[in-house]
Amino acid sequence: MSLNRLRRNFEERRLSLIETLQRQRDELELSKQHQLYGAIKEIESFLKAIDSLREEELDGTDFELKREGERPIALRANLAVKRAGDRTKTFFSAVAVGVNEKVFKGAKRAVSSTRNKVRIYKEIAKEVKARNKSNKRK
Repeated sequence: MSLNRLRRNFEERRLSLIETLQRQRDELELSKQHQLYGAIKEIESFLKAIDSLREEELDGTDFELKREGERPIALRANLAVKRAGDRTKTFFSAVAVGVNEKVFKGAKRAVSSTRNKVRIYKEIAKEVKARNKSNKRK
């Protein structure tokens, strides 16, 4: 599970616990209220840990001490450059998919619906002309 999905799940759970605590404050026993409050605080500490992990990933400061033949600072710099390249590729692929899904498909639908309307109007115009000719002949 990715960190984003894990964070989203924790946030949803935290919000549901807060809502439960607010809605049922008078109905719940004091010990249950304290348990809910403790669970909320624990989830917040998990969220802080996830944020710090995410920052370490983005900064490339994940302090691996040694690899063969590389110094730690050079290793961290190489990892940061590699991750930046991966993030850039991911960003541009996401933008390309988004543009394809939202812009191109939307434009295609708009053009095809307009073409269908024009085709229908032409058919109606032909039919009206044919009826007018037949009515004039009678």
